[in-house]
Amino acid sequence: MGRLQNAVQQLKSKNQPILDNTDRSLGLVSLSEATMKPDDFFKRTNQKDFVTKAVSGEIIGTNGKKFPPIKGTDELLIKFKELDGEPDRGSSERVAMDKFIKTYFGGYSKIEKAANGFGGTGGSGKPTGADWEDIITHHYNILIEKPNHDPEATKKVLDKWGDYDEIGKTIAENFIPEIGKSGMTQYGRGKSSLSSFWKTPSPGVTGGTNATPKTDMYTSDYHISLKKKGGSQLASGATGETLSTFYAALQHFSTDKNGLTVIDEVMKAIQDNFTKLQTDYSKTGLEVVSKDKKKQGKLSSKDKVAFEKYIATEDFHKAFNATLIPKLDSIKDATIFKEWLIFEAMSGFSKFEGEKSKSSVCMEFSAENGSVTKFIEVTSDGKTGGLSDSPKVSGMVKKVAKKAKIYAAWKSSGKNPYSTLRISGYGEDRDYDGTTLMGCIRKTIEEDKISQAFLKEDVQQLDEFWFKLPRWITTTFNKIKGMGKDAIKWVTNLIAKIMKAVAKALAAIKKMGAKMFQGLFNFLGVTLEDTKITGVSDIQGFMDK
Repeated sequence: MGRLQNAVQQLKSKNQPILDNTDRSLGLVSLSEATMKPDDFFKRTNQKDFVTKAVSGEIIGTNGKKFPPIKGTDELLIKFKELDGEPDRGSSERVAMDKFIKTYFGGYSKIEKAANGFGGTGGSGKPTGADWEDIITHHYNILIEKPNHDPEATKKVLDKWGDYDEIGKTIAENFIPEIGKSGMTQYGRGKSSLSSFWKTPSPGVTGGTNATPKTDMYTSDYHISLKKKGGSQLASGATGETLSTFYAALQHFSTDKNGLTVIDEVMKAIQDNFTKLQTDYSKTGLEVVSKDKKKQGKLSSKDKVAFEKYIATEDFHKAFNATLIPKLDSIKDATIFKEWLIFEAMSGFSKFEGEKSKSSVCMEFSAENGSVTKFIEVTSDGKTGGLSDSPKVSGMVKKVAKKAKIYAAWKSSGKNPYSTLRISGYGEDRDYDGTTLMGCIRKTIEEDKISQAFLKEDVQQLDEFWFKLPRWITTTFNKIKGMGKDAIKWVTNLIAKIMKAVAKALAAIKKMGAKMFQGLFNFLGVTLEDTKITGVSDIQGFMDK
């Protein structure tokens, strides 16, 4: 049987697109009969194109017929559209994807791959992005007299893309003045290993999952991110990817002089807020109490209402949101931060574990005339040396950053540490040690003798004790109000102690270097909910790739 198969393959015409019945009986599969696999949907623009064709009823099955159109509002279609890379087997996202394909197409093996333009030669017989990488790599290596440098790329070109020799050679010739002469390897096929940081850039934050490398081809000096002029390599721009990119930029930004300035402003806002809280207690609510004429341990109903209303409205959450969030949002106006954000989006510097997956230069070529239409240095000189532990942003990236606009939306974490505190087991959880705002407040209260007396009583009654600090202070104050001015002094001293603990924690955060911003966000319980970058159309294709 093996000899018969070889004979059939030798007799086949090189350009014959479909095998005859003899081929089918021998179990051979032609390029045009290749079907979709789960990972095929997330190569190049396949996911986006598949959704478009599915809604318009243009998906071709292995029987040559088109599947019925799907409503754009279909729940399974929407879930598929929102996927950011191939989901893991067994995950809820993968289950939903499998159900989507099974429900509307009968299974992955029922969908033509090449005929729909999702791989191989495509329905039009034109090279895909990965094919162009092979074509350019093959002809570039021939021109620099290293024809066997990437035998896999050469084999793919000789097998399928002989008709593109002329344009491939022209493009390769135009690459040489830009990157010199050094053996090239095609690298854009497949996936790379994501860094642990990228998957979880901050506690409680789900990062990106798209493991497609930024580098499409590489030489000894350059890691090249490639894009065809007029083509589209835009990814979904999913939240996880942009959040990870944002946090990655913060790591670089916080070590910069401007980063230190912003961090100082944010920390000052925290300290000023506590100072304001302490001062306002003295001038308003506590002044009312101090002027209480009865002084027999009872407040007038009017004074009691005024005091409790003040405590309830001047809680930490509102005070912090009024002063802190604007400071955090001010990052969007920092030019240097934008430079690092764009650098990360184009290079994948913090995204990948493997060095080769990180790009140092972005190149765009014309498939019409073979010219290099864009040569964008990402590192300072476009070379891989700029991807070291202390990278430097190129002048081109700095220029683009001036046009960029960033929108960032922040939210407090689920624990909402500004107004809600959780006491359980006296320091058995991570928030007890004073490394978070909640921890500073809790630790101070539990070390306070008067507070401790009332807290113990409450904790003994409940396994978990939830309370709002301002109202708790009010309740405690009412229990000790018979002490007169000493009660007022206790309140002011308690706030002062909390402020001192916060200042100590912030001082430690300032010494965290590249992790400074992350430390600050963890301390406050603030996470980034969404971020968008606009105004960089010239390089958007490389950033979202």
